[in-house]
Amino acid sequence: MSERATIPTALANRALAANAEAQFELAELYMQSEHEDDIVLAEEWALKAAENGLVEAMYWLGEGYTVYAKDLAEEDPEESKKHLELGYYWLSKANMQNHPAATLELAGYYRRGDVIEKDVEKSIALVKHAAELGEYQAMRDLAFIYENALGTEADEEKAAYWTEKADALEQANQ
Repeated sequence: MSERATIPTALANRALAANAEAQFELAELYMQSEHEDDIVLAEEWALKAAENGLVEAMYWLGEGYTVYAKDLAEEDPEESKKHLELGYYWLSKANMQNHPAATLELAGYYRRGDVIEKDVEKSIALVKHAAELGEYQAMRDLAFIYENALGTEADEEKAAYWTEKADALEQANQ
């Protein structure tokens, strides 16, 4: 059995005082322990941070629920669907606040038709929005979409534009 998380008193006090950043930091500390009870506490504190408006917590929850749902898909489709719905909810909330990675993850829901009606056009629009927000993977995805006419007309000019943007971002981050 893994060791329980050690939580600094000052952090716990800030989290209890409804400080969203502290609540999310607490969630991340609990998640690192891998102890079953701490995993539950991680979700609880992340939910508090997200409900207090912390967009990074919204994304963290949305991505976490999505990954967990995919892991459950074969074993328990009904439970998987519940987690996909939670993932969609939190990713949508983060997308409304222009979180680039959440926007890209949300595009996948529309591309696959997870808990919502499949809408390739909406998916591409979300990928484009994420790319415009500076999400590297979205830039690469969008270039691929335009290059291969996936759900849209092929457009070599747009494919080259997004490839150049992604390359420039990659160079800037090295």
